[in-house]
Amino acid sequence: MKTGISLLAVVIFAIQCKPSLKKEKSKNLDSMNSSEFDQSVRENEAEATSVDETKNEDYQTAFVVVLDTSNQFQKMYDLAMSTSRKFNVPFDTVQKSYFRETNIWGVSQSSDDEIYRGEYFPRRNGSEKDMLSLEYQYWYDKKGNDKNLMLVTNIFTFSMDAEQSVAAWRKHFPQAFILQCEMYMGCLH
Repeated sequence: MKTGISLLAVVIFAIQCKPSLKKEKSKNLDSMNSSEFDQSVRENEAEATSVDETKNEDYQTAFVVVLDTSNQFQKMYDLAMSTSRKFNVPFDTVQKSYFRETNIWGVSQSSDDEIYRGEYFPRRNGSEKDMLSLEYQYWYDKKGNDKNLMLVTNIFTFSMDAEQSVAAWRKHFPQAFILQCEMYMGCLH
């Protein structure tokens, strides 16, 4: 019983103290002159900018050249293989395999990468030459279906390079397009 009364007294004391803390804080803001207030605002903005820059430095604008999309793995795999042969463009699986039982295009079970073994790992960089790969659209476009695959030819940093590439590919793939995205380039492990 004594413990209950003591606890009740502590709660009542805490409630009564809380409004006085607010009054003290507002007095401090009220007593600041305009230059002190401006300095305080600048410090808060600098801190917020620093946090935003840290978040944004791990992202890079990328222009992904996509030849076709489908949620049917075999169709996309066959298209990648035939396109590779016809245009003499390497098809890089990026150490991925198709797992029928889970319907996932993911990192091979024999990979040294224990974290992503059996799971999808995205292609995140381009090259000077085109190289085909199958990628899940949702990783590049959050509006995309999580099982929709894209046949990607390259990933560019500059939109003009992507425009030139897609223009050349549209002769054979009229549906080819550029997907602009903010690609996470930080560590995935």
